[in-house]
Amino acid sequence: MSGKLQLVLPGLFDLPLSELAPDLLADKLPGLNRILRLANTQPNQAFTIDSVLQQVLNFPTPGESPAPGLPLAQACASSDIEKANRTLLFQAVHLQPDLHSAIIVPIQNNPDNLDDITLIINDLKDLFKVDFNIVSVADGLFLMTLNELEAPTHYPHILSVLGKPANPYIEQSRDNLNWYKLLNEIQMFMHQHPVNDERGRSGRLPLNSLWFWGGGGLPRQYDGDLAWCCDDPTLNRFAESLGLMTLGLGELTDLDASSDVVCIDLRLLELLKTGVATLTPLLSIVDQKRKRLWLRAGFEFDFELTPAARLKFWRRPRNLMNWDQQLREP
Repeated sequence: MSGKLQLVLPGLFDLPLSELAPDLLADKLPGLNRILRLANTQPNQAFTIDSVLQQVLNFPTPGESPAPGLPLAQACASSDIEKANRTLLFQAVHLQPDLHSAIIVPIQNNPDNLDDITLIINDLKDLFKVDFNIVSVADGLFLMTLNELEAPTHYPHILSVLGKPANPYIEQSRDNLNWYKLLNEIQMFMHQHPVNDERGRSGRLPLNSLWFWGGGGLPRQYDGDLAWCCDDPTLNRFAESLGLMTLGLGELTDLDASSDVVCIDLRLLELLKTGVATLTPLLSIVDQKRKRLWLRAGFEFDFELTPAARLKFWRRPRNLMNWDQQLREP
């Protein structure tokens, strides 16, 4: 029996369509257009990477508000159970003042930025050693372990928030007064750091804040047989901590068609948020002989391509531009 294939492609419906060649949308993405034409739509309110993957993994729907993000940090930490709920991932960002808020702006991982980030983080680690410890996970990505405070869990994955206002998350942080105070002290330190004085003089964006995410304890191991295909090291470590088999995106063709598979491709979102990725979404696998195929893009609809849906050849051709125009109609 053919297995279920879930394609997680965040950012797909956020592409700047007016900047793309019309023939790209109409003729160069046949796999995507086949889904958009034939698939049945399922309304969905899972817009962040965290919430989409929680659905993929059948995590219980949380009753708390705001809903917690995906607990990625613990998978990158040691096996110290006592500190399981005290870990957070973070990256340096720039908060750009706006009329009513501050916009979260990415900092590219080029050598100059990485050197400046390392200088600030090393000083931060020394000054706040009573409050937390910091270790590097990858270039520009760090793990913080709080000494006494529990890690907040309401922050989503950084790629889900870049380019968006920070105020909703700042307001949510006020509910945890000790964390909110620590966060303000960190930002004040970064604002006054000599590295940022020099960056300001040279016309570069100050490294004036940190974005934290991935807090919370890991759930029990995944109960089921699911192959996880992804090129993101942090997501893969998380999947492995749940007992899942992890593969790279290029290894999908090696799987038996009877396997249940989730493919997570963050390259479109990285392109939109940071401008450093390539526009090569994983859509060539649509023609694999799978019983069911789901496209999940953090959009207001998921797209389910079933054997019955594949028979609806009478439907008109559709691409991303058609969907954009439909949503704009009153």
